[in-house]
Amino acid sequence: MIATKPSMGRASGRAWSRDPTDMFKHILIPIDDDAGSRRAIGQGVALAEAVGARVTGFHAMTEFNHRGIVDELLEPPPEELQRFARKHATELFAPLTREAERAGVECETIAEPSEVPWEAILVVAKNASCDLIVMASHGRRGIARLVLGSQTQAVLNRTGIAMLVVR
Repeated sequence: MIATKPSMGRASGRAWSRDPTDMFKHILIPIDDDAGSRRAIGQGVALAEAVGARVTGFHAMTEFNHRGIVDELLEPPPEELQRFARKHATELFAPLTREAERAGVECETIAEPSEVPWEAILVVAKNASCDLIVMASHGRRGIARLVLGSQTQAVLNRTGIAMLVVR
């Protein structure tokens, strides 16, 4: 443990604690099926271990197929799609739960249907009282970023919660 005297913050006049365990208590780690998410898991769990925080993994389950006359002939029933989505989310959470267990970090996971992942991330972060969001950036540039968008950028632009963006 680091033992230091609190100092006065210059900008706000508040006392700042230099004890790293006072930093963050609850870290949200949004997860998708991407290598960047695995890097965010590693960074988020390592930080949680260092400061004594707990983590929540979140996956926004987006619609797999859009309905149409031909799609309905080929598409499995909605219940089967939902089971597939939940199974997929559980598989995505496996590296997080394994890493958290190894580090001795309390971990929970949440998977919710959402067509707009950044909005769902903000709702979960607020409802779970998270004080940090650790999120991957896919590093897209140019046209790819314009076409595919950036969930990380959308969260960053709209949250009042601290963020750690992992590349």
